[in-house]
Amino acid sequence: MKEVDPLSFLKAVYMNVELPLSVRMRAAIELLPFTHPKLAVTAVVSEQDFATVLDRRLKRIEVMKLNAIEAKPIIDGEKVDVRLPPVVPDRRFRRI
Repeated sequence: MKEVDPLSFLKAVYMNVELPLSVRMRAAIELLPFTHPKLAVTAVVSEQDFATVLDRRLKRIEVMKLNAIEAKPIIDGEKVDVRLPPVVPDRRFRRI
């Protein structure tokens, strides 16, 4: 008897019209990852190696943070705490 690999067997199963559709569909689903590759994102860095590019970008982010304008709210010459007030639970929704 001829030796058959699993992929060939599954292909033969899903192509056999005499088998029930559910069996053929299951075989096709199991075979799908081996016949069609998944889409993936790949980065191509051609400038320099990845570590050098990453270091340069991290330095740029630090410079941007230093140059950022920090907003401090002042009302009538006094600094104001801009944090939200504590949440007061609604009386309609009680914990039991």
